Amino acid sequence: MRSNENSSSGKSEEHVGPVSETGTGRHPPWWRKHRRALAKGGVAAGIIAVGALIIAPLVSSSGNPASAGVKPVWMMTAGNIQQMSQQDGPTTSYFFHTAAAKGAGSSLVKTPIQAGYATTPVLAYTSYARFSSDIKANSITYPYKWVMYDPENWSQTPVSEQQNPIGAMRQFGKLAHAHGLQVVMAPSLDLGAVAGSVLPRQKGESVSHWYVRVNIAGAAAAAGNTYIFQDEFNTTNVPVYASLFNSVKAQAHAANATGKVYSEVSTMNGTAAQMAAAVKSVTADGFYVATPGATNQGVQFFKQMKAAGY
Repeated sequence: MRSNENSSSGKSEEHVGPVSETGTGRHPPWWRKHRRALAKGGVAAGIIAVGALIIAPLVSSSGNPASAGVKPVWMMTAGNIQQMSQQDGPTTSYFFHTAAAKGAGSSLVKTPIQAGYATTPVLAYTSYARFSSDIKANSITYPYKWVMYDPENWSQTPVSEQQNPIGAMRQFGKLAHAHGLQVVMAPSLDLGAVAGSVLPRQKGESVSHWYVRVNIAGAAAAAGNTYIFQDEFNTTNVPVYASLFNSVKAQAHAANATGKVYSEVSTMNGTAAQMAAAVKSVTADGFYVATPGATNQGVQFFKQMKAAGY
């Protein structure tokens, strides 16, 4: 994800973590390689297995809050919230005119929320080094209560942080909490493809299995208050999307029983209906929705969510 939108213009630029280990294609090489193995590993029985790694069982019940009585929290970049509000104010207001919702932005001096909603602003970072520098320089003058750390395999995150994401998350969380800030942690799956990592992948191991094996989710949850699982590239494969989420959710709750766990969907990975199906397949505390250059599809997705009782 990318949350460094221009908060004055309302324009935003979002990045959905590379969908392959080489950074190209919707279905990564490891997915094509293990697709049959995944199917034979027990999807029908509710379990996905590859090699010695077992990913948590799928839940059989729907995540639909209309039946559960609990509605999830919604999060987007503040710029995308603004764009949706201009296209469909009532729908956008339904989900974001509440302090429970979150809008991520990069302005140090003013709220990134432009639509006049009660949405809680979140100051987004892709670099612990930059966050530490801003803290030391007293550059953050808007009274934020939340910050987000989004380390990924990209130029915006320093290589040293990519290579040691657990250490970087611990540092970020410690510094933020010391300054009275709540933390959203959003470590990307593609950190498993970083050269020189202190947590290297095993031979033939996919980034997803690496992510679960080294317990990135648990580390993120322990260091923060809310954890976002960036699994949007599996949106169109609901069994995998749900199973992976259930695995990291269990790890996150084991590390921080009071922490919140969000999942992600994106207009870059599926239609509005497919995004809705993915959301309904899991029981999450919230969802991060990325709509880069696809405001209309985002609106259609949220309309479907509202109709479903979310």
